[in-house]
Amino acid sequence: MSNESGEIQRLRRTIEQLSDQMIRSKEQEERTLAEFSDMNNELVTLQRLLAKNNNSLEAARQQAVDAGDSKIAFIAGISHDFRTPLNGILGMAEMLKLSPLSEEQENSVSVIQDAAKLLLKLIQDLLDLSKLEAGQMRLELGEVDLQETINYIVRLLEPQVRKNGNQLSIDCDPRISTPLEGDPTRITQILINLIQNANKFTSEGTVRIRVALMKDDEITQMIRFEVEDTGIGISEEDQNQLFQPYVQTERGRSSEYGGTGLGLSICKSLVTLMEGQIGVDSQEGEGSTFWFELTLGKKDGNQSVASAQEHQGQDTDDEAPSVSVLLADDNVINRQLVMLQLKKLGITQVDAVVNGEEAIAAFLSKKYSLVLMDYMMPLMDGLEATRKIRSIEMDEMRHTTPIIAMTGNVMQGEKDKCMEAGMNDFIGKPFTLEILSKMIEKWQQSSEPTEVLNMSIVHEIAELNTDGDRTLLGMLLDMYRTETPGKIEVLRRHIVSGDHVAATEVAHDLKSGSLSLGIRYLSTLFARIEQFAKEGQSRKAEPLLDALLPAYQAACASLQRVSKE
Repeated sequence: MSNESGEIQRLRRTIEQLSDQMIRSKEQEERTLAEFSDMNNELVTLQRLLAKNNNSLEAARQQAVDAGDSKIAFIAGISHDFRTPLNGILGMAEMLKLSPLSEEQENSVSVIQDAAKLLLKLIQDLLDLSKLEAGQMRLELGEVDLQETINYIVRLLEPQVRKNGNQLSIDCDPRISTPLEGDPTRITQILINLIQNANKFTSEGTVRIRVALMKDDEITQMIRFEVEDTGIGISEEDQNQLFQPYVQTERGRSSEYGGTGLGLSICKSLVTLMEGQIGVDSQEGEGSTFWFELTLGKKDGNQSVASAQEHQGQDTDDEAPSVSVLLADDNVINRQLVMLQLKKLGITQVDAVVNGEEAIAAFLSKKYSLVLMDYMMPLMDGLEATRKIRSIEMDEMRHTTPIIAMTGNVMQGEKDKCMEAGMNDFIGKPFTLEILSKMIEKWQQSSEPTEVLNMSIVHEIAELNTDGDRTLLGMLLDMYRTETPGKIEVLRRHIVSGDHVAATEVAHDLKSGSLSLGIRYLSTLFARIEQFAKEGQSRKAEPLLDALLPAYQAACASLQRVSKE
């Protein structure tokens, strides 16, 4: 029994131990579950807070985006409102200066011009700054001829430099390739800003422009631009604050020099956009050197632009054809100014209207060589008027008339709207007599008075019957419509990218297909583009691209009408 009793005792202890372990395990499990529950509650709470914060952040982000868009829209509107009267001021001052004036009157006109140009620069700086802050500034890559760019800037700024008693010197590295690939407009803008600053803070001294080759490889060249002056210099403290919006040096803030403090900030933003670097080396009282470095692409077969200009000059006619212009602008000052400018250019056949509806009526009554169309007008704006004019041309088988938009709103989005509506080009207010002259010359040359169709060929095709119910002309037109829009888009890409060989092939194919259907005007456009591409001058064909789609639509509408007769 004793053995049995001892065994029972051991079993009882074992059971008690197991029971105790189970109890402790159960308690631990309950504690773990409680901790997990607490953690889960905390997690749910954190998730709710995170969702709430995300909503708040999204709302704040959207508010910032809306505020940015509103700011851009506001400044664009202000820009338009300012540019319209400025166009009248600068234009009339320019016309006045061309007339006989006394010395005192000439000085007064010069003051008006200088003040208006300063205001215009301020507007442009604010617009550029807003676009840069909103990330809406886009580079426009093209050919960069640095020697030509420097020569242009010197011609533009040398009178200002000499007025301050300064000498302007240039040193351009002959090893730099021509042309390079970059944004010529922005490079010019930066250089002009730096040279004007150098001249402003220098008197009876020197402004030097140096353009040097820093690195050279198979596909790129790194170029360093320097603008050195012998002017007042910049303190070390002020140098640390430069290139920030609205920041000027202590002496630069004085009324003696003026300015807004935006120029250098915009220069830095543009250089950064082009993936370059910008800086300054200066000592107070000993002048300054502002510099920036850019890596620009090499273009295949670097050639001089001069030879192309010579070729273009050989093709121009000795006698310019008569030009008739339809001018649509609701601003009486602008109408008077543009009519005076056109008269100065020898263009006297001008009809002026004040809104889009009057422009449509005038267009229906006669043919014009060119239409100058204001963007914003009462009753019917320039965009809607352009759409209706393009529709009239298609319905009446008219030759496509170049339509040039005129507006003070120079945002890229507005330019895109003009092109989408069917306009051919864009001229921002205010514009000088020279700018207007070049625009008219450009589109006068590209708008030959050819007819949409060669009716003799069209009638020959129309007289050929097929075995079915449909005419051969209708079948060919359907095939043409199926293939041509896609080919035009391919041609556009080859021209913009500079693929001369591919552009030549596509343009030739489109020309041949158009000629076989008797499509006269459009085929001449393809022929001109083909010739430019053959000569390796695809860039010259770019102005013709905008005329392709309207000409194609007009040809198709005309052929459709004939096929149903």
